[in-house]
Amino acid sequence: MKKTMLFSLMAIFALSMTACKKPAKAENDEKPAVTEKVQLDFHIMSKCPFGVKVLEAVAPVLDKMGDNVDFNVYYIGREKDGKPTSMHGDDEVKGNILQLCAKEVGGTKPWLEFLKCQNADWRKIPAGWESCATKAQIDVAKMKACYEGDQGTQLVLASMKVSEEKKATGSPTIYLADERYSGGRTEAAFARALCGKFQGAKPEYCTDIPEPTKIPVTVIGDQRCKAQGCDPRRFLSFISNTFEGAEVTTLDWADEKAKALFAKTGEQYLPVAIFDAAVEKEESGYQRLSRRLKKLDSGEFVYPLGQYARPPWDPNAEVCDDGIDNTGNGLIDCADPTCQGKKVCRDEIKNKVNLFVMSQCPYGVRTVDAMKEVLEAFGKDRKKIDFTIEFIGKNNDGVLGSMHGDGEVQENLRQICAQKIYGAKYKYMDYVLCRNTAFTTNRGKEEPGAWEACATGGISAQAIRKCAEGPEGQKLLADSFALAESLGLTGSPSWLLNNRLDMNGRTPEQIKAAFCAQNPGTAGCEKTLSAAAPGAPVPAGSCGGN
Repeated sequence: MKKTMLFSLMAIFALSMTACKKPAKAENDEKPAVTEKVQLDFHIMSKCPFGVKVLEAVAPVLDKMGDNVDFNVYYIGREKDGKPTSMHGDDEVKGNILQLCAKEVGGTKPWLEFLKCQNADWRKIPAGWESCATKAQIDVAKMKACYEGDQGTQLVLASMKVSEEKKATGSPTIYLADERYSGGRTEAAFARALCGKFQGAKPEYCTDIPEPTKIPVTVIGDQRCKAQGCDPRRFLSFISNTFEGAEVTTLDWADEKAKALFAKTGEQYLPVAIFDAAVEKEESGYQRLSRRLKKLDSGEFVYPLGQYARPPWDPNAEVCDDGIDNTGNGLIDCADPTCQGKKVCRDEIKNKVNLFVMSQCPYGVRTVDAMKEVLEAFGKDRKKIDFTIEFIGKNNDGVLGSMHGDGEVQENLRQICAQKIYGAKYKYMDYVLCRNTAFTTNRGKEEPGAWEACATGGISAQAIRKCAEGPEGQKLLADSFALAESLGLTGSPSWLLNNRLDMNGRTPEQIKAAFCAQNPGTAGCEKTLSAAAPGAPVPAGSCGGN
């Protein structure tokens, strides 16, 4: 009897223990551990706003995918005399070093926190780095030793070498799983791209990424227009990078459907982009476009690309080089008064070269620097090459303005006056090149009157000041601005060759080759010039845009 009771109690106890246990998962419910890592590499500059934006976009993805992303940041720059240089000056070099030291000293997670903190106010980099290090729980003393010592310099030089090997010159340049990435730059876009690279089990986060909103977009262009402003490819790239769900249709003006749709927009200039009403659902992308979007009665949105091109392209106006009377007024091409001043209708002047810049644009500065070697190759008597610097800006009812502010306007005035006064044998280039060196160092942050240090060797600061601060300088610069506007040149640097032709070139050899292609036989064309631009590397871009 006792044995029977004991057995019963043991059975009950066993049953009760079974009932309290958490039921085992079925075998097919078990999720395999994700051990794979996907490599994501950013090549950036610490004070480049585009680099900052992609870091902001990818940060939440890195937070959610944890150790399954092998994330690396490399910096773009160049070594000069054993020291690192960068496009946005010494402050950017310091920012690059600080961010590398943060990873070296603090490890991955604190480094990412440090990046977030600095990028929240990236224009002030490197100022305030100590508070960001403290916030990220990185040892400030150790980080300072890295930053101010040889370790930081070696880290950034090694980082720049990686970027150079990858031919990364534009910030950001992105590689995903060692392949060049050209997809969207939003959080969801980066997440989808990363998740798509896992060969086996994927992180749980990959199941929660929403599908992109489908957004039909129609872009209307005109193949008759050869100007850069008529080429919508950059905007098409922007659309694909901003709206993953974009479904793009391109139409040419020759298509009657394009004419009818264009009339519906009420616009005058091409190209235009017409977005489906669904674009409003993609909040981040919509916000980037909203300032220029115009809503139609149909609910669609028009983005007037052509309105901001210089020169604007009116598809209903006379085309100046097609041999057709497009407007029906009996005047063909350059005979039509609307074509006067256009490049194609200008007289050709052999060996003439005009370079249009902004004096505080790093792209323009480097291109002007490259001209030093070109002028030395062809001689400074202006017989083989007749070179002039022009400037890009705005004239608003007599008030001159420039992209980088009043300091740039004042320097434009001084340089154009130096050119007028000291044009013989390009003496003015001594002043301009000296000012370019100063700008590369201080990025325009200098004491008033600092420019006078470049007025040496027979160049008078007093003569430049009298011209620059008086009506003569105002007229010279206003005329230069007007010439750039009439030619539709808005990006620094831009070229006008032989008074009527487009031209490209950033390095001495590129400039010489482009010049000699249209001026063959000129003495000096047989020389081989430098294949690299002097100073820090400059991506193939411009201040402003054509």
